[in-house]
Amino acid sequence: MSKHKEPPIVQVEDNWDEATRTLSYSYAGRLLISMVIPGEHEPSYRRDSDGTLNSIPLIEQIYVMLKEEVTAEVTFYLTHEAVNMRPRRAISEQAILGQIGRPLLRDVNGLYDMTEDYMLSWYGRPWQWLSDKFETDADGNLVARMQVKMGKSAWFINFKPQFYRTHHGYKYHEPWKYRPRLEPISGWCSWEAHRRNIDQDRVDEAAQFCGKHFKPYGMTYIQIDDGFQKMPLPANPDKPIPDAWLNIDDEKFPKGHAGIVESIRKEGMEPGIWTSVSIYNDEFPKHQAHCLVKDDKGVPILGDWIKYLIDCTPETLKEQVVPYYKQLAEYGYTYFKTDVTRHLLFDGFHKAVEAGTMTWQEAEEKYRAFMEAAREAMGDKPFWLLSWGVMMEGAGTVDACRISMDALPTWSGLRMQIIESARWWHTHRVVWQNDPDHICMRANLEWARSVLSTVSLTGGLFMLSDSIDKYDEDRVYMIQRCLPPLPTVTAETGPLQDDYAAFTWTKFHGFGVLDDPPYEAEDMSEEEARDMAGWSETMDDNHPLGSLWSFHLDTDAGRWCVALRAAVLPLKESSLSLSKLGLNEHREYIAFDFWKQQYLGKATGTLACEALRVGHCQVIALREVSDHPQLISSSRHISQDAVSVKKQQWNDGLLTLSLDGVPGTTETYWFHVPAGATITAAEGDGLTAELGELADECLAVSVTFKSQDAVLRLN
Repeated sequence: MSKHKEPPIVQVEDNWDEATRTLSYSYAGRLLISMVIPGEHEPSYRRDSDGTLNSIPLIEQIYVMLKEEVTAEVTFYLTHEAVNMRPRRAISEQAILGQIGRPLLRDVNGLYDMTEDYMLSWYGRPWQWLSDKFETDADGNLVARMQVKMGKSAWFINFKPQFYRTHHGYKYHEPWKYRPRLEPISGWCSWEAHRRNIDQDRVDEAAQFCGKHFKPYGMTYIQIDDGFQKMPLPANPDKPIPDAWLNIDDEKFPKGHAGIVESIRKEGMEPGIWTSVSIYNDEFPKHQAHCLVKDDKGVPILGDWIKYLIDCTPETLKEQVVPYYKQLAEYGYTYFKTDVTRHLLFDGFHKAVEAGTMTWQEAEEKYRAFMEAAREAMGDKPFWLLSWGVMMEGAGTVDACRISMDALPTWSGLRMQIIESARWWHTHRVVWQNDPDHICMRANLEWARSVLSTVSLTGGLFMLSDSIDKYDEDRVYMIQRCLPPLPTVTAETGPLQDDYAAFTWTKFHGFGVLDDPPYEAEDMSEEEARDMAGWSETMDDNHPLGSLWSFHLDTDAGRWCVALRAAVLPLKESSLSLSKLGLNEHREYIAFDFWKQQYLGKATGTLACEALRVGHCQVIALREVSDHPQLISSSRHISQDAVSVKKQQWNDGLLTLSLDGVPGTTETYWFHVPAGATITAAEGDGLTAELGELADECLAVSVTFKSQDAVLRLN
C-alpha cells in the first residue's frame, strides 16, 4: 500500500530568477521542472492559467520562447517510481517500446510519474538527453536532465495531472493509495491442461515436474483451476456460497485444501486457486433468494455465463463472499484467480440496469463493492488476478487483469495473445500487470516459441497450461530459456487501440468450456491466417501491429536493446531503421539472434531482417560497439542476459561477470572481441569455463555452474 497523499488536480506555478537565469515550475509545492537559460534576453513563457488548454481532464501547456538561439539545460524532478514514456502508441513500422531498469530513451518525449500519476510531454524544438538513464537524488527520487535548443519558435511542455485516472478513465487507479504487486509471475495452471478433470494426483504430478524442471529457472506457482469444487455450483443450495469453495470434492482431493497446499509446497512451489462469481444451482434461489438480484416482480435475474447474480450488499458480501477468501488465504494460497467477473457486470448487473431495477451507477458500485470486500478478506499479501476482460472497475484492488479470452493451442488463440498484449500495452505495470492467459506449449513448436518469447519479454503473466506429458525435451528447453519473465514496464501510452477487431478467433474456432476436453494442437495455412487477421490499413506493412517490439534494458550487466519480431502475419525480408527500435541510427551496434544462437555482425543505420513464416519469431540483441571486449548474449535467457548476469565489469584488461546460474547446467556466453584484442584465458569461481574459437570478432565461452553464485573472468 502506498502512503502518498493524493496529488491535486491543479496548475503548476512558475518562477523566473533573473540572477541565475532559471525558469522553474512547481507542482503541489514541490519543484517539478527547472530550466537554466543562457543569454541576455528574458524568456517569454506561460504564466498562471494562460496555459490551460482543457479543464476536465486538466491539460496545462508550458511554453518558452527567446529572441535568440540558445542551448538551455532542463531538469525534471520526479518521485522514485517514474519512467521515460512515449506519450502515444507506436505507429506503423515503429516498434512497441518496453523498458527494464530506468533508461532514458532516444527521442522518447515523455515522462510519467507512476506514484503521482502525472504525465509530461514536450514538443517544438530539438532536444537530447544528457544521460542515458535517470539519476537518483539524496532522497531516492529520480532526476532527468536534457539539453534543448530554444529560440523564436515555442518549445512547449504539456502537463497532465492524474493522467491514467482522468485522461484515460481509470478512475479507480489511485497509486498514492494502492500499487499492485509488480514482480514477475510464472507458473502452471490446470485449466487447459485437464479442464474440470483435475485431481490430487494430477496436482502432485504438475508440482513435481515443475518443481524439478522449472523452479530452478524461476517458476513459482501451481494454480488449481475449475474442477476441484462439487457441482452444480454451489452443490449445497441451502448453505452459503463459501461452502462451495471450502468443502471441495473429497473423491478428487481426499485431504481437501490442506492436501493441495501441502503437496505444492513440498516441491518448493507456491499454491494458487481459482474461484468464480457464478451461481448455477437452480435450487439456490429457493433457499437463499435474499442475496440475489431480482426484477421488479421479485424474480431472480439471470445473466449469460453466470446465471444467478449475487446482489453485493454489505450483508450479502459479509455472509457469501468474505468467508471463503479469508479462509483460502489462511489455508496458504498466495495466488488468487477470480473468474466470470466480466459477466457479473456486463451480462448480469447491466441486465438489471436495462430492466430499470438498478441504475448504471448502482451496478458499478456493486461490482466495486465485491472487489473491495474480496481484497480485504484475502489481505494484501496474495497476488490477485482478475479474469476475464479488462475491467477498469478492478483497478486499485487487483494485481493483474486478464486482457484476452481463453487461449488455446491453435494459431487463432496464440495470435490473440500477442495482439491483445500489444493492444493493452499502455496499462502494463502502470494500472496492473497484463495477463494474456495461459500458454499452451503443445501447439506447433514455432507458434509456441513466439508466444513464449512475447510473454517473457513483455513480462506478462507467464502461466503454462498443458498436461505434463506434452512437455518434450525441446519444449522444456524453450520454457527454461524464457524463465523468469522480465519485470518489463510499458514505455508508451495512449488510448485503447480499437480500430481493428478483438478476439476474432472465436468466430472461426469456437470456444470450449466446462466439461469439454482440452483442445488439441491445430495447424493452419498462410491463407487462413490472413483471413483470420482481417483487413487493416497496415496489414501489408513490413511489420504490422503486434509484430515488432523493442525492449530497452539498463542493468548492472550493461545497456542494450532486445528486438522481437513476431509474425502475426507473414513478415517480409526487409531493412529496418534502427531509429524505429529507439536506437541511434548513427551509432554502430553488434547484433545476435537468440533462438538461432548466431552472431549477426554489426549494424549501422538499419538492421537486415529475414522473412518469417506466420507464427515464427526472431529475437535479436543489439549492443553498441565498444572498444573493449563485452558480453553479446547468452544461452540462459531470452533477454541476453538480464537474468544470469548480475554484473559486468571491464577493468584494465580483465572482463568480469558476476553470474547467477543453475548448478549442474552448462550455458554458453558470447563475447564481442574488437579487432586487435585477444582473450587468452577464462577462469572463475563456482564454475568451469572453456574458450571456443574466435570467429568474426565473436567468442563463445562454455560455462558449467558448480554453484548458483559464480564469477567468470576473461583475461
